[in-house]
Amino acid sequence: MKNLTIKFSFLFIAVFILNACEKEVEYKTVTYQITNSSSGFYVNYLNENAVITKDTIVTASATDIWTYSFKALPRDIAFVSAIYKDSASAILVRILVDGKVFRQGASKNDTLMYVTVSGTIPE
Repeated sequence: MKNLTIKFSFLFIAVFILNACEKEVEYKTVTYQITNSSSGFYVNYLNENAVITKDTIVTASATDIWTYSFKALPRDIAFVSAIYKDSASAILVRILVDGKVFRQGASKNDTLMYVTVSGTIPE
């Protein structure tokens, strides 16, 4: 009987330790970044509430940078898509996670196709 009690005690302690060691989920900072557009662009992006938002952005030069940041959990979806109308322009679309480039896409002299970048936030 004592051996059975001791085994259950060890089992209880092992389960307690494993539960105590579970990692707390950490939020990631997700930043959408668009640049290289000399006259502006249209952007669609998934915001922090998982709602698609549409905006028209006016830029003064190709060095202007549009950004949108929010906190997300690992495995959340990030999505940003942009198109420009000036055929002499270009666009660079990026998703950064905790300041590091996670995904990116670019286009130059193509006003017909959206540049779409998306992915599941890594752990």
